[in-house]
Amino acid sequence: MFPSFLAAFLLFIQAPECHPEHSEGSDTLKAAMVSSIYGCIIVPQRITSGELKSASGLSEAVRRFAGVQLRDYGGVGGLKTVNVRSLGSEHTGVFIDGIQVDNAQNMQVDLGRFSLQGLSSVSLFSGQKVAPLQSAKEYSSASSLYLESADPVFKDGKRDNFFLRATGGSFKTGSPSVVWEHLLRGGSKLRLSAEALSSDGRYRFHVKDFRQYPDGTLAGYDTTMIRSNSDITSSRVEAMLFSPASGVASWNIHAYFYGSGRGLPGPVYKKAGEYPLSEDRQTDRDAFLQGKYYRDLGDVWSVAGRAKLSFSHLEYTDYPELVPGGTPASYNYRNHSAYLSATAMARIGSSLKVNLAQDCQYDYLDSDLRAFAYPGRFSSWSCASVIFGKDSFEASASALYLGVRDSFISGNDRSSASRSAFMPSLVFRWKPAERFTLNGFAKRSFRMPTFNDLYYTTVGTKTLDPEDAIQLDLGAVWNLWSEPSNHLTLKVETYWNQLKNKIIAVPTSNQFRWSMYNLGRVEVLGVDLTAEYSRKSGTVEFGLVGRYTFQRSRDKSDKEALTWNGQIPYIPLHSGSVNLYGEHGGWRLDITAFMTGERFTTSANLPAYRIAPWTTLDAALSKNLTIARNGLTLKLCLNNLLDQQYEIVDNYPMPGFNFLLVATLSF
Repeated sequence: MFPSFLAAFLLFIQAPECHPEHSEGSDTLKAAMVSSIYGCIIVPQRITSGELKSASGLSEAVRRFAGVQLRDYGGVGGLKTVNVRSLGSEHTGVFIDGIQVDNAQNMQVDLGRFSLQGLSSVSLFSGQKVAPLQSAKEYSSASSLYLESADPVFKDGKRDNFFLRATGGSFKTGSPSVVWEHLLRGGSKLRLSAEALSSDGRYRFHVKDFRQYPDGTLAGYDTTMIRSNSDITSSRVEAMLFSPASGVASWNIHAYFYGSGRGLPGPVYKKAGEYPLSEDRQTDRDAFLQGKYYRDLGDVWSVAGRAKLSFSHLEYTDYPELVPGGTPASYNYRNHSAYLSATAMARIGSSLKVNLAQDCQYDYLDSDLRAFAYPGRFSSWSCASVIFGKDSFEASASALYLGVRDSFISGNDRSSASRSAFMPSLVFRWKPAERFTLNGFAKRSFRMPTFNDLYYTTVGTKTLDPEDAIQLDLGAVWNLWSEPSNHLTLKVETYWNQLKNKIIAVPTSNQFRWSMYNLGRVEVLGVDLTAEYSRKSGTVEFGLVGRYTFQRSRDKSDKEALTWNGQIPYIPLHSGSVNLYGEHGGWRLDITAFMTGERFTTSANLPAYRIAPWTTLDAALSKNLTIARNGLTLKLCLNNLLDQQYEIVDNYPMPGFNFLLVATLSF
């Protein structure tokens, strides 16, 4: 298999494009930067602070990216994960300040757990990120979502900043938060934040669905219902310590705790009262302590280190739906994780840089269930890469080796299993003209099944094979106008992905019980188109961003099967978004439309498995005020203005029209 891959790798070296992003450490380690803008060869899609302020949440901001499908199970507390280019949410690494949010238990990171407060930007690399001093794990992700924390800024000689925020809205949603920033002696900066959330999650939805099955049977319903058991209460506490401004070293430390209790409402199959809806509950406790350190050792060497300890506790309470009054069952899972990374970079002359990185991680999953596997996993990533840059051309080649060893209880014995993979990548960026740029990459990605996939008693299956992906991409960026007051950029990106043994996960009776299976082979052919226009005249600024994605994601597993050449589950052929914004005198208005074409719940693209296309329209209006030298920001978010009745996941209805009102006081 590897020789054929290597041949394809060399023959089809093609590539992407992106938008600007600050590379980690680029502000302090100027000598470590490659010549590309923001220190990255592939410039990512990026949402900066202005657009983040208009979004109602992180998940709503992320789905503005081209090539992204957001999976949302509805309501404030519904699970929200991101899927990039049909590769699956587990292939998308989510990084907070350069350290990945993941564990072997469940690599589907719930974006609903993170706040936009304190973030300077959100960036998406649709393929390979290449930047100086990045960790080995950053080379392993098929795509990467980066959440960058904003460095505290103290003005007019102040040593303290306070931010008080209150949020209220539909579904009896309430969320107070407080942030305190303090300038310590010596120049270090401290940020403490706390946030709470409560929502009953109850919303009306109209469902009309009639389907004709292959045997000719017509079944369906037409009713108005109220979504129940979708409430959530949560709290989040964070502490961050930032290093003083320096041209030699940079570091930060981040402590995080998140706790929540929520209902798992399950899918809607029939009219309320005729089918027992889920009353199951889930409680989560997640905590981590992480830190990173960069240092320039002179003209040649720079080093970086990262470390993280994390713990998560999930308790699932299973109420017997068909046996009213039955005793509920409780399942507890506790995941422990430790991660270390060391990176060194050497500058050889003015054009060549060599990056060496070694990461390791250990995960252990504990449970109070009988006959549990008690799995442990040791993972090691070793990466060597070179970055070459001269004049208008830059390129990077990397070789990543992944070794994974699982140990688990099978019967009365402790067993083990090992896997390894070699993941090379090539990336280039060429600027043949002042306003025209070509980007590209080719890489291989490899993903082990998670603990959830393999070992959860009620959901896992030990027969799953690892996923193997090849990614090829070619993109172009054309800056038609590039003036401070008048800017127009057109971007096109084409890509081809091939996945072997793709893991498909679909919910069964609720969001905890999942069915996992492998698709033998999937081929993805896609095109992302983006147009960005902005104009500034005096105090008035307005802009328009349009994004369109075409993704043909075909099941190529079995020519004799009904699923042959069918679009794989939940991937639309056409999707896109349009964002129109304007600013003047402290006012900002954003209007955003999201469009998704028809999808299917299986690769057998029959009418019985079709999910209807949908379009939603959101608006956000904000105003910045100054009261007694203190800042006050008022924001109104109006979501689903057209009251569209739609589903992102089959039989999980989304809310109709809803709103949020946010008031933030800074002093």
